[in-house]
Amino acid sequence: MKTRVLFKPDNELLALSIKSFLESEGIYAIVRSYQIPAYDSIAQMMRPNWGEIIVSEEDYQRAKELLDVFLKTTKSESRAVEPDPNHNDKPDDDANV
Repeated sequence: MKTRVLFKPDNELLALSIKSFLESEGIYAIVRSYQIPAYDSIAQMMRPNWGEIIVSEEDYQRAKELLDVFLKTTKSESRAVEPDPNHNDKPDDDANV
């Protein structure tokens, strides 16, 4: 089976989220980390990405389309939950119950 790199995520959470999403759509995906466990995040200093997501050549086009949708959706959702700069998160003195 020929494979192809679909995406190079910035972190493990994103990599695993994309893998899970693709597999829920019937596309088998492999996550390959560039990280070296004993060296914490030093490997990421040498490479700008956390790792890569690999799919079969035959699934690549559909996976790319799904990935584009996933990234647009997560980007808009993360924008929707940004904290309000005018909101005061400090607890009220009267809130001690």
